[in-house]
Amino acid sequence: MFRYDYLSQLIIMLLMYLVSRSIYFYSFLNLKKMNKKLNILDLLKEYFKSSDNINTTNNDNNSTVVKIGLLTNEIPPVVHGGVATWILNFLDMFKDSHKDNIQIIPIFLAYEEKHRVHLVAGKYLGIRIINEPSDIKKVFSDIDICVNNLWVALDSIKQIKKQFPNIQMLTVCHSLIQMEHLTNLGSQYTSNFEDQESTFANSDKVICISKAEKEFYKSFGYEKLADSCLIYNSYVPKFDKVKTTRDYSKNNLGSIGRHVPRKRMELPIYAIFKMNKKDVKVFNMGIKPNNKYWDKLKKFFGDQLVIINFSFDKKEKQRFFDNIGANCCTGIYEPFGYTTMDALDRRIPLILQDIDGPKEIIGNLRDYVYLYDVDRENWKKDVNNITKAIEKFLKTDSEKRKENAEKARKALDRFRPEVIKKDWIEIFKKSLLESKNKKKIYNVSSKNKDIEI
Repeated sequence: MFRYDYLSQLIIMLLMYLVSRSIYFYSFLNLKKMNKKLNILDLLKEYFKSSDNINTTNNDNNSTVVKIGLLTNEIPPVVHGGVATWILNFLDMFKDSHKDNIQIIPIFLAYEEKHRVHLVAGKYLGIRIINEPSDIKKVFSDIDICVNNLWVALDSIKQIKKQFPNIQMLTVCHSLIQMEHLTNLGSQYTSNFEDQESTFANSDKVICISKAEKEFYKSFGYEKLADSCLIYNSYVPKFDKVKTTRDYSKNNLGSIGRHVPRKRMELPIYAIFKMNKKDVKVFNMGIKPNNKYWDKLKKFFGDQLVIINFSFDKKEKQRFFDNIGANCCTGIYEPFGYTTMDALDRRIPLILQDIDGPKEIIGNLRDYVYLYDVDRENWKKDVNNITKAIEKFLKTDSEKRKENAEKARKALDRFRPEVIKKDWIEIFKKSLLESKNKKKIYNVSSKNKDIEI
């Protein structure tokens, strides 16, 4: 019995020793970084302060953290596309948001996807689900700022603003539906642009993703509905440390993305046909099955047009990129241009439309891509314009193509998350100020300092 008690006391003493040493070393390192004189009281204070921070960083009941609701009805794996990609990039950009005293809370509007809510419920940290309008009150009860990515869910936005008038509503305009309507031949799917206008009217600020988009926003008179500002989309390069094995002697052309009228994805094949370049193939990826227009083109152009249907299979996407010598980014309206970013990242030569988002992405590195003038009104002139750019690419030797692709890739630097995040931090600060919210966001440009809002 004596031996048992003695052993128990030894174990307890050993545990106490380990705990005390962990407190000492953790606090010692933190205080040493701050150049403070060390004493046992400071060590204990620092440890328990750090423990509190760890426990409350992601605590929904923490009243000091600035809570940003990231509202969307498009999120993988339920929905894929440009908005869904933006959502993932935003979450990645703020993965260390606790350092700025910010908590990003994904909010999924599941009215149309109730049967698939289980796909996202455990996938995203702290995600909140709106299954019914009655859920809005609970979901937004502690939100300070809402970053709204809903295209036209007007009733939801109205309800949020009515119940929580102090929440700053920042609506991200991923695309102007009226521009989509005008450039997609008046599609029935884009005739509801009045709903988007009402969403703008119920927003405190509209975020445009390019200068061109901001100008279109103004041209429609939308500044009367809500002020706008510019914040570019962020992009996380995936091939920074990947050594390219690309064969730059290939002449085949590619075109990837949604095949809608405004994209003019057929320009490359018509240009190659006009040039009578029978040894050059055009690979088109992203077409959904049973597309009568593209079935007709395939029948006309035969083997020279290779169609790869829409797919999430990475092997199919890699097959597309492996077969092309240059990627063609075409269209008469492009708010930003993730396809442009992806091609730059992969060091693929780019034949690029000289308008809107893509023009801003390439910036002053335009000499290292193959630009073509865009004629929004005349499709046939657009074929002539892109033909000149393709001819220039084909006349460029493989070494020069490689050199140009490497230089053009530097355009990605100003869209990296660490750059774009600063713009978001600034607008969050302004939003708190306008709503007279006294919470603090730490100053990311100056370590160990914060700014009172």
